[in-house]
Parts: sequence; C-alpha cells; structure tokens
Amino acid sequence: MFKQVISAIENGRSPYLFTGVDEDKQGKLAVMDAGTVYGEQDLVSDIQTISSFPCMRDGVLIERITTTPHLILCGAGHVSVYTAMIAKIAGFRVTVIDQRIDFANKERFPDADEIINRPFEDALRSIHDPNTYFVIVTRGHRDDNICLRTILNLQYTYCGMIGSKSKIKIVFDDLLSSGYSEDQLKSVHSPIGLPIGAQTPEEIAVCIVGEMIQVKNAEKHGSEWDEALCEAIRTIREPYAMVTLIDKKGSAPRSTGARMIVKRDGTIISSIGGGFGEFEAAGYAKEMLQNGSKARRYLCKMNNRDAADKGMICGGEIDILIQIMEA
Repeated sequence: MFKQVISAIENGRSPYLFTGVDEDKQGKLAVMDAGTVYGEQDLVSDIQTISSFPCMRDGVLIERITTTPHLILCGAGHVSVYTAMIAKIAGFRVTVIDQRIDFANKERFPDADEIINRPFEDALRSIHDPNTYFVIVTRGHRDDNICLRTILNLQYTYCGMIGSKSKIKIVFDDLLSSGYSEDQLKSVHSPIGLPIGAQTPEEIAVCIVGEMIQVKNAEKHGSEWDEALCEAIRTIREPYAMVTLIDKKGSAPRSTGARMIVKRDGTIISSIGGGFGEFEAAGYAKEMLQNGSKARRYLCKMNNRDAADKGMICGGEIDILIQIMEA
C-alpha cells in the first residue's frame, strides 16, 4: 500500500490513504489513487464529503498524501542564494532555474536539489507537481513576464514575484492585455514576502520563505511524505515498523499524519516530533519487530510534571499507531 502511495506521488498525483485505527480495523490499509481503490475496501469513505485532511472517520484515519513542498526559484541572483538556503532548512525541495551558468551552479547553490540551465519557459513547462512554490526573482521585466505567463498556466500552491510597485504594474498590465484574468493575477503574491521591513538579500529571503511557510500551514489539505521516508519504503528489504501520529493535543510539535520508520536495529527514519514520545514509540516498535506483533495503538500523555521529569518542555498528548510492515 505504501509503495502504491509513492508511485502515485512520483507521477504527480495526491492519493488518499485510509488507515484502520480502532481495534477491529487496527493496522489495515487502503489506498485510493485516481479513483481506483487498493487494499481493504471497507475502510474507504466518500472523500467528497471531507473538507479538510487528515481527519478521523469511523475509526479510520483518512489522509491526502502529498510530496515534499517544491520551491522553484526563477533566477539565480543574490536573493535566490539565501532563499534556497533558508528554504532547504525549512524542509523544501529546491530547484534553481537560470540560463547563466556563472550564476546557477553548484558552487553558488550547494543546497539545491536541482539546477536547470535552460530558458525559463522551457524549464517551467517540464514541472508537473501541484505542490510547487514558484518564486520569480529574475534580472528584469522581460524574464519576469515570461515566467509568470508560463506559471499561471500550471498548477501550484504558491507563486510570488519580487519587484517594485511600478515593475509589478507593468508586468500585470501586460498580462491583462494578453487575456489573463484578474483572478489569476490575484493568486500571485506580489510584493512578495511577509511585510517585516526586509532590506538586505538575507532579510528578503527570510520574508519570502516565511510567507511560503504561512501559505503551506494556513490550510492543511494533506500529509507530507518527505524524501527520506519515501526512499526507505522503496529500499528496505526486511520487516519494519511504520509509526504514525494519528492525533495530538496540546503543544506536540508535529501534526496528525506525521510518520517515521523504525528498523530492526532501532534506526529511525523521519520523525513524529522528537522528544520522549518518539523515543518511547521507537522502543515499542523495535520490541514489536522482535516479538511478531502486527499493530499497536499507543497514547503518550505528558503533563507538565512528566514533561519536566523526562526532559521535555512541551507537554501535550500524542496518539500513535505502530504497524509492522513486510518489505
């Protein structure tokens, strides 16, 4: 089932994952991908009646799985250098597009996942991931116009364009005269970034990534599977434990749907939030791998005194499901 999920997101789709949580369904799985259901059919609900994911319905955790958010930097100037660096720290996959090899190269962008030295329009048309964040920071009006014209015909989560009010007006007026709608232009964050009075390239990069994070977290429509988790599912050749955060209360750091893998030797891949709760869940997972258990639900309650005694400062409560998966 998890490999079916990965296959879907690798092909630009966002599948739905149904995980049985209550005792009679615990550990069972189903996937809905492009209308086709795989696995336990009785877990599947009508997703058209659900407005926000993840959610719990009749003892089943229902998620819409998305990829790691993908930042596409159009332009490789000074602002892009720092935006790439900060976005990578914040968990984004980063691609830089610029024909100028002297600007767009691995020396200037050591943290970038991909550098494309092709014309903007050509490079942008090859991108088909809806969980994409476009940041237009090119060297002039002409390239801004080319990028924005192309991007407005793609699927994306965020699009922002840097520039003065006069520059933005020139680009927008030209697009309107070419048949683009007001609604399309309203989707563009311009001026770009949070209004924190940023002046230097470093500060501007902070405000851009801050706005991207704000958009990403404003309405949670899915559960993100990071590349480390996906790669582990693809490559592990022995039974492993999938640990899923199915609910939380209080100030636990990760959201419902966060996942980590625990291997037989205790190695942890990805995270459900760190701290004592994650440590204890990993211990249970390793124990289950050794004794042949298949699924277990675990509630970790951390009141203020417990949190202090166990080295945590957040408190809160996390509800966890541990499933033993065959490779």
